[in-house]
Parts: sequence; C-alpha cells; structure tokens
Amino acid sequence: MIIRAQGVAMPKATRVGIYVRISKDRKGQELGIQRQEKACRELCDRLGWTVLKVYPENDVSASTTSRKPRPVYTEMMKDARSGVIDAIVVYSIDRLTRRITELTAFLEEQKEYGFAFATTEGEDTSSASGRMILTIKGAVAQQETERMAERVNSALLQRREKGKPHAGGPRVFGFEADSGFQRVVPEEVELIRLGYDMLMDRKTPGDVARVWNDKGSRSSASGTMWTPHKVKRVYRSERVGGIVTYKGQVLGDSIYPHPLTKEEWENVQAVLDSRATPVAQGSGKRKHLYSGFLKCGGCSSVMAIQWTSDKTRTFRQTRCHTGRTGADGRIACGKVSRAYTWIEDRLNEVVEAALIARQPKITPAESGVDLTGDISRLEERIRLLRLRWKEQKLEDEDYFDSLGHLRAELQSLRAQEAAAAVAQSQTEVDALAVWRDDTMQNLERRRAIVATVISEVEVYSIGRGRRKPPELDSINVVPVGQRPPAEERTPVDDH
Repeated sequence: MIIRAQGVAMPKATRVGIYVRISKDRKGQELGIQRQEKACRELCDRLGWTVLKVYPENDVSASTTSRKPRPVYTEMMKDARSGVIDAIVVYSIDRLTRRITELTAFLEEQKEYGFAFATTEGEDTSSASGRMILTIKGAVAQQETERMAERVNSALLQRREKGKPHAGGPRVFGFEADSGFQRVVPEEVELIRLGYDMLMDRKTPGDVARVWNDKGSRSSASGTMWTPHKVKRVYRSERVGGIVTYKGQVLGDSIYPHPLTKEEWENVQAVLDSRATPVAQGSGKRKHLYSGFLKCGGCSSVMAIQWTSDKTRTFRQTRCHTGRTGADGRIACGKVSRAYTWIEDRLNEVVEAALIARQPKITPAESGVDLTGDISRLEERIRLLRLRWKEQKLEDEDYFDSLGHLRAELQSLRAQEAAAAVAQSQTEVDALAVWRDDTMQNLERRRAIVATVISEVEVYSIGRGRRKPPELDSINVVPVGQRPPAEERTPVDDH
C-alpha cells in the first residue's frame, strides 16, 4: 500500500520510530520534545503509519561543536539496521542532526537498509532532487550552528579580555559554590595561604594535607579528607592565582578576588615542579595483573603495587598507601604491607581453577539455542508417520515425500545444536589458553578474565619479620556477584 503525503509517495510503515531531540532543557520539563512528538504522531496518523517506539534525546546537542555522544540516536539507527523499525520520523532535519557528514551517512544507511523516512516539513528522500534539497537544509543547519559557536566564542573572548574567568566547572577550593568564581570563602583562603607559606618553607604537600585535615577541612570535590594529590590539584588551579586564560592562552588577571597573587601562584608551580619526578614512557600502562583488585583489609582503600628493595633483593610489594582515600572518605590507614608474589600465585590458582570448572560441554539452554523441544517433536512426528504407513493408512508417495521433508528439517536442527556446542567449547578452551599466556603483551586480556572471576581481594596484615609462608586466610577473595557479610566470608582454599 502506498500513501501520498504532500505529493510524495510513501510506503506503508508498520513499525515507526519517532526521534525527538532538544539541545538545552534548563528546567528539565521536556516540553520541547513533547511538542515534537505530538507533531510527529499527527504526521503518522495522516500517513496511516503505526508508531512502535519513541526515541527521546533530551538536553543533548547534535551540533558540530558538541562532543557529547547521542546514545538514543545510536540505538535508533541500530534498530533501523536490524529491522526492528521500518521507518523514522522526526520533526525537522535539524532535530535529526546538524552535521552534514552525519546526515550524508544517515541517507546512505537509509538507501542501504531500506527504511522509510519522513519529517513534519515534508522532505522527500525517494528522489535525487529530494535528497539534494535535504542535504542543502542540513548544510544550512550546520552553518547556523557554526555561526552560533562563533558568536559565543567571540563573547567568551571579550569576557576573558575584561578579566572575567570562565564561570563553569566544579567548585575550586577557596571559592564559593555557584558564584562564578567571583566570591571567595575566607576560611578556605586562609588555609590556602597557610599552605603557601608551608610550601615556601620547604614543607611538602603531605604536610599541608595533614594540617588541613587537623583543622577539619575537607576537599571541595568529594568532601573527603585531604591527600597530597588533592592539595597539589588546588595549587595547580590557575583560578587560585587569579589567572584568566582562553583556549590555553593567558590573557591577564581576574578582576575578582582570588586566594593567591599571580606571582605567588607561579612560585608554587616552581616548587611543585622541582619536586616532581619525570614520568617514564609507558608508565601509565598496567604492569601488575591484580592492580586495582587488592583492597586493604583495614580501611578498604585500593592498595598500591610497586617494586621495592632491601639490602639483599628487589621484589614487588603491595601496600596500603596513605596518599589514597579509603572507602569511608578517610585517609588510607597505611597499616598493611605485603609481598605481592605470594598473593599473585594464590589468586592465579583461584582463577585457573574457576576456568577449568567451566565445563566446555553445555546444554542447549545455556548456549542460548535450545532446540531440544523442536528436535523431540520432529522425532515424534516421524515415528507417528512411520506407524501410519505400516498400518497402511498412508500412500507410499505421501509417506516418502513427508518423510524426506521431516528428515531434512531434523538434520538442520541437529546441525545448529552441534554448531552451538562447538562454538561454546572453543570459547572456553580459548579463555584457558589466553589465561596461560602470561606475557606482558597479554596482560590486559588476562585482567579481563580475572574480572569475570574475582570482584575484589581483601588483604590483611601478617605482622613483621615472618619467615614461614602466610596463612591462606590472610587474604579473602570475593567472587564476582558475591559480597557476603564480614562474619560469613570464606578464606581462599588451598586446592
């Protein structure tokens, strides 16, 4: 059946997806997308189309300057490719996208997958001229966005040149929340200046953190206790020194109050830079299999793993680091320090045992392809067919014809069942093979396997000067999906 809308031939669509979007919804009332949906539904009624699903994307931009992803748009396109929906309706082309490249890709996918497309403004994508007009409209929408961005950037530049810093972003310690960095908090400014004097007197960020914590201060971002890293982040902020920048370029000093002068801020940078250790190339990569999984049994903070040495040897150590924050927001206790190799060996045994226990042979239900019932019904139909033929209730021609069809169908189902079992078996074998490849190049794949077995590992102190191996209950492995109460936790088995 063909419907005509505004002179354009439109195929009958029975599974329509309506896409509605608004760039900014400051009050969160979604009024814009509600109006769009109403207009789109009215168009579907006129076309005789049936709406299956609405894809709302509220407070999300589709401009060339936006880096924010559009998950709902991505979901809609996936549904269109897979045939879940057979048509897409939008209010206008700029609601779909403001990027000419994205519009071109959309039209190519529409042509490839054959889904219908309509807007309340009556665009036609069934002809070359219609697609050209649509592309022109998309180019105009992109130009409008870019002009708007130019006007905004010009206004921001003028604001910075007048000494007004960027008003957005999270609160920086020393400034009032939601004040646009125009008002300071006197008590916090006093602490910042105290810390500045300490740093200039050769004290460390850790010394400053301890003083701030003793005075009851907490970080502005998370409300947790201060660590050396958080202290350094405060003094690294250009806003603390009243420095106004635009796209990385320093334009001048802020006209609003700020805790330190520009000269004082630069002095702090020189002190912090002189104490910083150059980062080795590639140091951001994981080097240890269980980094991130080990938690301090005393304060639940994530334990650090690093190389260390004594008078006779160099070895890996995991320890609770006082430069980190525990689960309750307090400074890590720093009371647990253990040799890492023993822990790694025990956890390797746990992971390998779990992989071996995953039986390669699975039931059809577990593979996601449960054909047992269909196979049983076909076998029963063949049995009854043969019985009727033996009782001479069925002609030879009809019997052999029906038997051939049923046997072909039965063979196809058994082949599908066997393929599913083989695929699952290969997956399990491959996982074990990947796990046993302990080269550094395979570290991230092995960590992914660990994450399917172990949620976290609690590590407890074993005291100083021990010569015999630690007890197995000095670590507690929490399997994935299990978090028992403290009194029910089970130590690692030895087998």
